[in-house]
Amino acid sequence: MTGILLLILFLSEGLSIRQSPDLSDYEGQKVTLQCTQVDTSYNAMYWFRQRPFESLELIVHNYVTIDTIEDKFKEKFIAVKNGHSLDLTVKDLQSTDSGVYFCAKQDAQHDNLIFNLNKNCTTP
Repeated sequence: MTGILLLILFLSEGLSIRQSPDLSDYEGQKVTLQCTQVDTSYNAMYWFRQRPFESLELIVHNYVTIDTIEDKFKEKFIAVKNGHSLDLTVKDLQSTDSGVYFCAKQDAQHDNLIFNLNKNCTTP
């Protein structure tokens, strides 16, 4: 029997990045997380994941037009840069994809990382 995976995305008011609303799908399916720059002053965009009781992991970073997916994630994730957005597709959803997903951008003027939060991907 295939369980349902639920991905809850929280939006943050006042930040210079915007993420997609709540998503849900079944194991074995794919979901796409959207992260969009609200302004245009950035050098880079990032996607991170943090599983329960584990450290933050960098999945992908984008600098201008070049996406670099970390080697251990190349089979699981697809990153697509489209204008001011960096979308992350999680393929073949499994319970091991549970965790907190963070989208971040690096401000070109201040070299600060600005994070937005995607909450847990869980199975019922």
